Amino acid sequence: MPQTVQGDTVRILSIDGGGIRGILPAALLQFLEEHTGQRAADLFHLISGTSTGGIICCGLAKGMSAAELGKFYSDHGGAIFHRSLWDRLSHPSLTGPKYNADALEATLKDILGDMRLSDITSTEVLVPTYAIELPEAQQQSGVKSTRTPMFFKSWKARGMGLQSRPNPATGQVQQQTAADFDFFLRDVARATSAAPTYFAPAQITNKAGKRYAAVDGGVFANNPALCALAEAYKLFPGKKNYIVVSLGTGSLERDIPYAAAKDWGEIGWLHPILSILMDGNADTVCYQCDQVLGDHHYRFEVTLGRDPHDPYTVNDDFDDASVDNIARLVRLSGKLVQDSMPRLNELCGLLAPADTAKKAG
Repeated sequence: MPQTVQGDTVRILSIDGGGIRGILPAALLQFLEEHTGQRAADLFHLISGTSTGGIICCGLAKGMSAAELGKFYSDHGGAIFHRSLWDRLSHPSLTGPKYNADALEATLKDILGDMRLSDITSTEVLVPTYAIELPEAQQQSGVKSTRTPMFFKSWKARGMGLQSRPNPATGQVQQQTAADFDFFLRDVARATSAAPTYFAPAQITNKAGKRYAAVDGGVFANNPALCALAEAYKLFPGKKNYIVVSLGTGSLERDIPYAAAKDWGEIGWLHPILSILMDGNADTVCYQCDQVLGDHHYRFEVTLGRDPHDPYTVNDDFDDASVDNIARLVRLSGKLVQDSMPRLNELCGLLAPADTAKKAG
């Protein structure tokens, strides 16, 4: 069973989406693990992540260390975000997904195996995705297809907090089952990272045999911190303090010149609008958490500069997994940790007992 809350403080981890830039939060988590002497999954009562953040959460729940997850991006990023000449010729990105999902799915199967949400024992996990096709639409003739935000919840996969709900076709009340919420971790990670235009939607099946089609949770919750906080209020009621550690994947500095944007149509706005929606959501949630939590909101973020002469400049495209850009991201992650040292040391003292926390200079 995941850990229970001792005392009055609930600790929550939230990780933004951001593709290959997941290297940045992985480095922050590695610092926390090394200086508390504990795995990240054991430091928090609830962990939540979207897209690449969801992959990290699934890895932590599986028992991977933050260092292993950082290496995951360095070792496999190039294969995941790879387009062969055949792919470019046979599946141009304007008429199909930019990337074949086979490498992503194979990698997720390799690191997450056959572990399910119900198998998680270290912490609770919350991962958002957006369902574009629900099983009711496939099973009930005459029922109009619906789409909706969807959350993978480890506690419901174990049978906690189940509810009754009406059948949309018959109106009869149906009782939810644990199997309805139990998915393979690899499918959770695949669904939350199925970025529209980059990867095909994920088609996943729960333990009850019901099939869903889903896309990247970043379309509505690229920063899932507020979603996690809302769930924590229900999971751990009556607690006095809630600490949210929110890890970003880089704040974009790139502007969108009016002279260019004023003439854009559907194609011109295709990729910029996805970036705007995801970044706008992350910034809004950050503001809301600041207002609700104050000093109990620990947000770690770095601005992705554009100066070509700055050694810490990276390509902010979340699919640039070139050897050079990965090296730049690793270098930037080191700077992020160094610049965040006072706040990180403070956080280590809160997350771990005084006799185990090791202060970094």
